[in-house]
Amino acid sequence: MGGEGSIQSMITILRNNKSLLRKKSIFRRETGFARLREEYRYYTEGRIDSKPISEKELSKIRDKIKKQNRRHNFRLALLATSFFIVAIGFTIKIYNNLNDYQTVIDNKVSKNNTKKYLFYLADGDKFLEKGEFHNAIFQYLLAKEIYPAEYNVNYRLVLAYGGKCRYEQSGCIEGSKILENLKLQFTEKKELEKLDDYFYQ
Repeated sequence: MGGEGSIQSMITILRNNKSLLRKKSIFRRETGFARLREEYRYYTEGRIDSKPISEKELSKIRDKIKKQNRRHNFRLALLATSFFIVAIGFTIKIYNNLNDYQTVIDNKVSKNNTKKYLFYLADGDKFLEKGEFHNAIFQYLLAKEIYPAEYNVNYRLVLAYGGKCRYEQSGCIEGSKILENLKLQFTEKKELEKLDDYFYQ
């Protein structure tokens, strides 16, 4: 028969064409445009391929989130507390350093003032011995600016004003005022009573 060869060739071509077609597998999803189009249509219709979550599983998820939040908050609180403690320690250290520095400065100033005070007293004493009452008063007043309430400088001022009052007839009022203040402050000093003669003759 003449048609057997053509039929056999058709069968062979069909088999070859079938083998060239994309094979589908139940174990592997299709790839390509067809699959993407199918997924797009699936999601646009509002269908999500997921199983519903039970109330027990939701409760577990909530508990897990709460634990994570508590840990996070605890870490933040611990960090803030540590920072606060460090800041307080640093502030206290600075404050103590400033106090120490101020103490050193005060001591230096006090030493310097004491030196000046003693110098003015000694210089005033030299002028007083020479009878130069004006110069003695000037030096004693400089010493009094440093230690206004100190007894020794005020006593010397009374002597200098007393000499000026007796021999130069001036400074009597200033000297008597200082003497009265000394008597009120230092009631135990008996030598102050003898100085009245300088101002009341």
